[in-house]
Amino acid sequence: MIKHNKLLNVIIPLRSKSKSIKNKNFLKVGKYPLAIKCINTVLKSKIATNIIVATDSKEYVLKIKKYFTNEKRIEYFLRSKKSSLPNSKTEVVIGEVLKKLNFQNVKNILLVQATSPALNHIDLKKSFNKFLKFNYDSLFSCYESKVFFWKKTKKGLIPLNYNHKNRPMRQKFVKNLVENGAFYYFKKKGFEKHKNRLFQNIGFYTMPEDRSFEIDEPNDIKKIKNIQK
Repeated sequence: MIKHNKLLNVIIPLRSKSKSIKNKNFLKVGKYPLAIKCINTVLKSKIATNIIVATDSKEYVLKIKKYFTNEKRIEYFLRSKKSSLPNSKTEVVIGEVLKKLNFQNVKNILLVQATSPALNHIDLKKSFNKFLKFNYDSLFSCYESKVFFWKKTKKGLIPLNYNHKNRPMRQKFVKNLVENGAFYYFKKKGFEKHKNRLFQNIGFYTMPEDRSFEIDEPNDIKKIKNIQK
């Protein structure tokens, strides 16, 4: 019997009308399109009680069903026009799903982005264990970086994370965490209160930088080819 605190519903948001890359959620990575690879990754992790595919496209639903004819853990949720606009925040989609579907006994939610093709099932398994072990309210995936960041302002350039007048040795420079957008865990009640995927006691899960990329622009397609190699 699954313990109550280990019940986990997974939300995978898929929007069909992407402008930068047409139907990017169905770009192929090896044998499978991104959306199918993402669902397979979640299933292989064996952490999901249910998987909710939240999409604005009935055509997407039909395509996905062809790959998962006998998988009862997958549900399909048709997004509203409000949550399907190019500038719609993912939080709007999450809010709709939580309001309209039965999450009565589920405390924990995992949001997974299909456009992070280098995510694997071990990442999801280890991060869920960390989320539970430390009782985080929310958790994000990231990679560590020693990059020096600058910001352009009207008054000129400003360093954000170091003193350029006393440049630190790279070996001693404190690593910063960079969200990679692959996945987010959060407690259901906390999201309903804060209307945000990250809140209160926030944790992180580190992935290698070379697997921490998203497919968003046409140039990113080259990164898929590197995975296939």
